[in-house]
Amino acid sequence: MIKFKFLFALIFVMTIAFTANAQNTAALPDGTIMSIKNSDAEKLSVSFNEQIEIILPEKTAVYSRKQAEMVLKNFFNQNPITEFQLIHQGKKDNASFAIANYYASKSRFRFTFLTKIKSGKIYIHQIRIEKQ
Repeated sequence: MIKFKFLFALIFVMTIAFTANAQNTAALPDGTIMSIKNSDAEKLSVSFNEQIEIILPEKTAVYSRKQAEMVLKNFFNQNPITEFQLIHQGKKDNASFAIANYYASKSRFRFTFLTKIKSGKIYIHQIRIEKQ
């Protein structure tokens, strides 16, 4: 009986530890991919840090959340999406990254996201958009 209780407690603790770790392995905040597929800069901006660096083919700058939302809204309007594919994610300590392909009707872009965990939540600190 004692062995059964010990085994049950061990499995319970390992399950909780695995679940907590699995929640922190995502490189992108929830809803990021769907926001991009829907060209919804407003919903995407919810995951931005207070200041976010956006690197575009023609301009690089650090923006507030609201400014960054407008920059990406403009990008989405100029380059209507046809497909978005997440191709790679990685994580180290409290930082992570994700790389994706963004297909527009006449162009293809590579998106790179840099994120950090702050107060238990994932925030996007940088978005790099390179024309392919």
